[in-house]
Amino acid sequence: MDRILGFRKEYRYSFKGILFRLCLFLAMMTIMRLTAFHVGQLSGGQGILDLCVLPTPSFTASALSRFSGKALLFYRWVFFAVDLVYVLSYCTFYRYAIQYLMQKGPVSANIAEKLAFMPIIGGISDLLENSVLFLMLGMKSYPVWICVLFLLFNTVKFLFVYTSLGAVICGILYRIKYRKNTLT
Repeated sequence: MDRILGFRKEYRYSFKGILFRLCLFLAMMTIMRLTAFHVGQLSGGQGILDLCVLPTPSFTASALSRFSGKALLFYRWVFFAVDLVYVLSYCTFYRYAIQYLMQKGPVSANIAEKLAFMPIIGGISDLLENSVLFLMLGMKSYPVWICVLFLLFNTVKFLFVYTSLGAVICGILYRIKYRKNTLT
């Protein structure tokens, strides 16, 4: 993505590069939340399933059966397009933020690289979760096995995305502490 946007390698790992990605991430989060809100309006209050943590197969099947035709179409064709860009934005932000914050930081380069791979696993799981849900939105009935598959991808997504967020927060706290110690 960086080559498409014409970023140099130095910019990718710079503070300005991280801030730019943070702005893109927050903008896409806002757009995604507004789109999710619109799905809720079309469905009479039934929210999107992407934001549910650990949805049981019975909950998933029940929630999907309550969507109206308009809500299903909007969810399937508009929300998922927005969510695709959102996934790319949070993956790149978390990955580069972790790499930036962990360089010369509290962990070895080997561990930092492994930590920076977590958002990719979370993003792939999110895309797989979306693919399963995309298929389910086009079905009339919801077999248990596909609802369990959705639960599996949902669990892995939340685990790795929130662990990535935790790594970024820990990196920021470490940098603040380090900066404070060097100023005194």
